[in-house]
Amino acid sequence: MNGKGLSPEIPKMISEQLFVIVVAAIVVIVVAILLLDKNRHRIKRIILDRFNVSSKAGRRKPPEPEQPFTESETQVLTAEQSEAELERLQKLIEDRKQIARDTDISHHIWGLYKSLLRYTSPHSLDRYIQDGAWYDVKILRVSNKSGLNNLEFELKGAKYKFVDDEEKQGWRVSMKLFSLFLYDDSDRCLIEIPMKTHVHSEGRQYSISSDGPNAFLPGSWINDFINVKLKHQRIHNQEIREQKHQERLSEIKELKERYGIAD
Repeated sequence: MNGKGLSPEIPKMISEQLFVIVVAAIVVIVVAILLLDKNRHRIKRIILDRFNVSSKAGRRKPPEPEQPFTESETQVLTAEQSEAELERLQKLIEDRKQIARDTDISHHIWGLYKSLLRYTSPHSLDRYIQDGAWYDVKILRVSNKSGLNNLEFELKGAKYKFVDDEEKQGWRVSMKLFSLFLYDDSDRCLIEIPMKTHVHSEGRQYSISSDGPNAFLPGSWINDFINVKLKHQRIHNQEIREQKHQERLSEIKELKERYGIAD
């Protein structure tokens, strides 16, 4: 090499290196093509299996529909599956009970039942039948059979039935446990409310179990019963206020007469 330019051997060396690189690249490409062609069926099968695609249809398979849980399947559950299924059911039942607590439906049902029982004398029952729907409720029939109290009625045009087994249950010292049932016209139990009654010096006192209903089928009937119960409660409160008003008027009149006080 001199100070005026590159040695004539350098370009020759660069050309030889480039030639070697190009040849090597061509060899790699050819080998890759041969390997790919040799294994193309296996590669295709791997790709199809990965995407769950039928080799005939050439597209992704739709997911299999979830099969409904049938009664026959419950008979072949393993020990682990039955334990898991029971836990699942208990969680769903607790969710249902929480709906009952949030809507306070047990108290509304019991309150409506008590208010209807106040008007089930023969005279009142005749008035219900003659006047038709009363406060959106019409009592159809009241009966007692085998220790079960039955009250059949219509609420907003739909037929229902109250059943309580208080008379059928025995006493535990001064306490009795019983249930109040509500059935629809298909004889489905919409709700079973566990009840307690205690006897004390002033009579019987009723309370609803805090554990929630023993059976509960949520539906549109809940709002119907709550609305009717609230209407009954308002009317009952008006009746109480009117009764107290009349009692005060009688007391005022009596006191004026006793002490000779004029208006």
